[in-house]
Amino acid sequence: MSLSRVCSFTCLLLLAQATAADLSSSYDWKPMKIGGGGWLVGLSINSAEKDLLYTRADVSGGYRWIPATSSWKQVVTASSMPPEYVGYAKYSGVDSLVGAPSDANVAYMTLGSEPYKATPGQVFRSTNRGDTWTATQFLKTGVKVEANGEGRQDGERLAVDPANSNVVYYASITDGLWVTDNGGEAWTKVAAIPAGKSPHGVSTVVFDPAAKSAGRTQVIYASVEEGGVFQTKDAGANWTKISDGAAGDAGKPRDATVGSDGTYYIVYDGEKGAAGAVWKYVAGKWTDITPQGKEGGKDKSYWAITVDPFDPQHIIAMIHGGKTFVSSDQGGSWSFHTFTLKSPNIPWLESQTNWFLSTGQLAFDPHDKGKVWYAEGFGVWWTRDLGPEEIPWHAASEGIEEVCGNDVIAPPGGKPVGAMWDTGAFYFNDVDKYNAQRSQPTFMSTWSLDWCPKDPKFMVGVFRSHLDFVPNAKSSGFSTDGGITWTRFSAVADGTLPKELDYGVIAVAADNPEHIVWCPTGNKLPYVTANRGATWTQSNFGGPHETGHQSPYTSLKPLCADRVEPDTFYFYTPQEGLFRSTDGGAAFAKAGNPLPNRWNAILKSTPGRAKDLWFAAGPGSGLFHSADGGTTWKQAPGIDMAFNVGLGKAAPGSDYPTIYVAGLVAGSPGIYRSTDQGATWDKIVAYPLGIYDAIDAIDGDKDTFGEVYISFSATGFAYGKAK
Repeated sequence: MSLSRVCSFTCLLLLAQATAADLSSSYDWKPMKIGGGGWLVGLSINSAEKDLLYTRADVSGGYRWIPATSSWKQVVTASSMPPEYVGYAKYSGVDSLVGAPSDANVAYMTLGSEPYKATPGQVFRSTNRGDTWTATQFLKTGVKVEANGEGRQDGERLAVDPANSNVVYYASITDGLWVTDNGGEAWTKVAAIPAGKSPHGVSTVVFDPAAKSAGRTQVIYASVEEGGVFQTKDAGANWTKISDGAAGDAGKPRDATVGSDGTYYIVYDGEKGAAGAVWKYVAGKWTDITPQGKEGGKDKSYWAITVDPFDPQHIIAMIHGGKTFVSSDQGGSWSFHTFTLKSPNIPWLESQTNWFLSTGQLAFDPHDKGKVWYAEGFGVWWTRDLGPEEIPWHAASEGIEEVCGNDVIAPPGGKPVGAMWDTGAFYFNDVDKYNAQRSQPTFMSTWSLDWCPKDPKFMVGVFRSHLDFVPNAKSSGFSTDGGITWTRFSAVADGTLPKELDYGVIAVAADNPEHIVWCPTGNKLPYVTANRGATWTQSNFGGPHETGHQSPYTSLKPLCADRVEPDTFYFYTPQEGLFRSTDGGAAFAKAGNPLPNRWNAILKSTPGRAKDLWFAAGPGSGLFHSADGGTTWKQAPGIDMAFNVGLGKAAPGSDYPTIYVAGLVAGSPGIYRSTDQGATWDKIVAYPLGIYDAIDAIDGDKDTFGEVYISFSATGFAYGKAK
């Protein structure tokens, strides 16, 4: 036998040994219920059928309303999308999602090719309400989309002709207006419509539903950022610019609509020196109907408008932030209203102290007289009462899980706690109920969590809002009750925290909750406290070193504490490898190098095992293990790539914790577990809940074998357990 065949046979044998079984069918996956989050920035209500609604999120997925359960169903999954568009971390926000008014079964959706970037996008078509999607030919245009861009809260960029489900327009942020008349088999650029100013571009396309003939809607309006308003009266064959200086040629349009009487309405943003305004256009004449008084005027940012399908005199205009104007005479006069939030089923949504609602789409229900729907940052809301000074908005966010996870931990004897952007940390008393308790009622982001083996109810967390204007933007601290309540470190509260100690990752000593190490971002070295955060000093690394960890917005975990050894901490830098401290973090010395220049840097210590470490090296690398405190490392067989790693309760008959990895084995992505210290790996799911989002954190339950918790980058949290 040739040497090459021997090598091939050996590699196959090692792979067979490393991959034990596919246990996916024996695992059950469910969301760890929070409810809402996001941002929810779009809403489409179908005029063809009652209770047929779609909503979209800026960083992940889209949903269809299920009236029987009063909840939402995710329509962007590994089983609903064409296989060639599915892959680990390919999940992205939905740029637009709309139903076809003339055919309740047809829907269209736009996705970008990469998350968080303006990249060439694809329009998908569904004939079963989003249960499955087929790609159109839109990708060939090269038109860029950005679901999480500045223009995400403009009116829907996809617009389906109410008279013909095959005629669809797409309003792009940089490349003008596009149209298909054959359901997406071919797309044509509308030459008469300018591209407008990026990143809003062509912001809205709306139809006059009463102007139909020959199977097409004849009257259509398009608005362009700093480019004006255009109208066609012949189903798009010819377009005319109808705006003048008074009607916002240089304005920033954010939403538009047409009433049943043919009146066209448009609202403008007042930010960055522009004029905020509300206008109507009827019979060739423009009228400025901007609300006046101290709450109205040209300095406000009007972001949403809707007209009552049962009464064309009845309109609503909303300022970005949730303040609302209601008119019963088409804008001749207005009443002003603030808001109050009602959410008995998802309590945290109504206990927020937010004074600002991030306005997405606002729409009267065409099938339910007097009902108004509203897609807003934290969720979807509705009201039937526009009369009170404070309009009561009722949450309808069950089934939506849109928080952006950064970390998840499951200490022994306790409950899991998740960290995320925007909404802080949640304590999950029961992962199957909407009773998760939020750490703060204000706008807050949590970047890292850890627990103390000596007292697992003691936790530490890096709490830092990326919005400096919110109260207590820096709120890092500790919990003594397992993550239910939190106390700011006294150095944070009294303003003595070192300025460069910001964002980053945190760890607490195995034997002493007073001893905590916190590594900030911005290339700064770790800091240590020996008095539970009252004072902090920078750790000594024996000379100047750069950590390599620059960005504040990161879910990397290059720091951990030994789970057994007293006052022992480990810290990884891509440039110089692993450092170890045995004096509570005061001084670190070079220990070993699991792999140079690895920027994934997920470092975990093993519960109940001294000096036992796991390192998930990320793309291009696998999983590495050290049993001597990082001095030497061995690569775990079978794992091609390890994006994240966590540890949980040992299997029956074993005394070593179960290892969970989010990664690739033989090119196949999934969550894998090992019950034999990484010698073999069982696949427990390919994509949890069908979501192919990146996994930013993973941890095993310390009390129940086989149960594991994951944090998606942009789609909430999920858990898996054996059936």
